[in-house]
Amino acid sequence: MIPRTSILSLTVLIGVAACAPSGAVTAGATQADSAAIDALRQQALAAVNAGDATLAYFADDVVLMPPNAPMVTGLPDARAWFGEATRQFQFSVSYTNCDVEFVGDLAIERCAGTLALTPLAGGPTVSDVWKG
Repeated sequence: MIPRTSILSLTVLIGVAACAPSGAVTAGATQADSAAIDALRQQALAAVNAGDATLAYFADDVVLMPPNAPMVTGLPDARAWFGEATRQFQFSVSYTNCDVEFVGDLAIERCAGTLALTPLAGGPTVSDVWKG
């Protein structure tokens, strides 16, 4: 069984990896850059909330570092880890605010939002608020 703290942290990583800007475009970025990030965020958010463990928005060399658990490296292992999480919990993720900074060809994002995990086997929902 995957600890709830590990799932919370993973979802925070997903939010950081796939969040769209809500404000102005920073220097060096274009509206097309911002639109691409927004589209990726929407796809990732829909996938997570649907329990889709394909992680299509992650790179092949993804590294997950869940607390109190071994490091997860590579897309196949990340898919297996997240797949186990989605067999245990219904995810409900929402973003209230995201800021993005473009640095060269990189985008660094910080998001605020909420996560609710409802155990599929029954029990109380666990919620977390991200401050971004």
